[in-house]
Amino acid sequence: MVRLSPPDEYFYHQVSYPHAMVASSDPSWRERYWVSFQDVRSKDAVLTLGLGHYPNQDTQEAYAVLAHGDTQTNVRMARALSPRNDLMAVGPLRAEIVKPYEEIRFILDDNPSGLAFDITWTSDQEPILEDRHFEVARSRVVYDAARYAQMGRGAGTLQGPTGEWTLTPETWWGERDHSWGTRPLPRVQGAQPADRPKWKFAMFCPFQLPEFGVHVYIREDQPGRLTHLTAGIGRRFGAPADDDAIIGVEHDLQWIHGAPAPALDGGLITLTLESGRAMEFELKAHPGRAHLRGGGYEGWNGWFQGHWKGEESLEHETWDLTDESQIYRYAKAGSDHLFEVRHEGQVGYGVMQYVVLPGYTKYPEAVAAKYKAGP
Repeated sequence: MVRLSPPDEYFYHQVSYPHAMVASSDPSWRERYWVSFQDVRSKDAVLTLGLGHYPNQDTQEAYAVLAHGDTQTNVRMARALSPRNDLMAVGPLRAEIVKPYEEIRFILDDNPSGLAFDITWTSDQEPILEDRHFEVARSRVVYDAARYAQMGRGAGTLQGPTGEWTLTPETWWGERDHSWGTRPLPRVQGAQPADRPKWKFAMFCPFQLPEFGVHVYIREDQPGRLTHLTAGIGRRFGAPADDDAIIGVEHDLQWIHGAPAPALDGGLITLTLESGRAMEFELKAHPGRAHLRGGGYEGWNGWFQGHWKGEESLEHETWDLTDESQIYRYAKAGSDHLFEVRHEGQVGYGVMQYVVLPGYTKYPEAVAAKYKAGP
């Protein structure tokens, strides 16, 4: 059955379907929010949340993970999408768009995990639209997606098993993205073998300074041999347009030796602009690090992003981040790792998601430690 929903009343249609349907019938088509907040005063707490909308799977899902000190609390939720296709709400978590790009409220009501919040995201910077991401494997389009990233701040309240916080824009900085399109789903039984990725190093890295924001997303097969590059600078709303595009990204990262999974220590990112100008950013990693597998990235104990999970579901757990025998499992799908950034006397913050695979020759110290703890 095809259903109408409130967005169908507006002049927003892109295809000859109601809003509940999308142009592609690919099961992997999705639209997602990712949002991360960090305590830049203590530098040891990161809250990451997400909402995902899968029209061809009749599924909407959400997650929230709070890493603070030695523990991480995870809560994952899902519901049947139809007939409430127009709502951004799953179980106790919902998003309310107060003013597009400038103010969004994220609420997680009381639930069995002990994690709850009411946080208003605000931004005075333009979103950064990535280049279209397109990939083909086995003669099939597996990645055809758009994304924008944006920098902002958080204000509100947050409580978890390890403490309570009052968030202010001065002490809690944040980043978010909004993506839509076709992206690979986790494999199911009977599916063809997964292709090895064309890349061996990936870095997703949004950060902000007082006057502007930067977003870098690269994948490399070998150092300097890019399989994907998108990068941009976000200016304040109303600032004069600047067409000096980023055409190159270089990185020289340092890692904590002997860590049970890749762990960033610091480093340098250099952006080359179309004009020939170079911008250098010095990075220093801090303890705050939220592991995304707690939100279902790459799956966790049978919970896979984009898969049907019933009419309503909720599950949660708390991880001991001092248990080195488990850290590789937790970190396998990447993490939002808080870092401090310095550029021409300015100080800012951001998060980096990084993955280093065997065969990438630039950072062997980050690869070798991955195998200490098993799958």
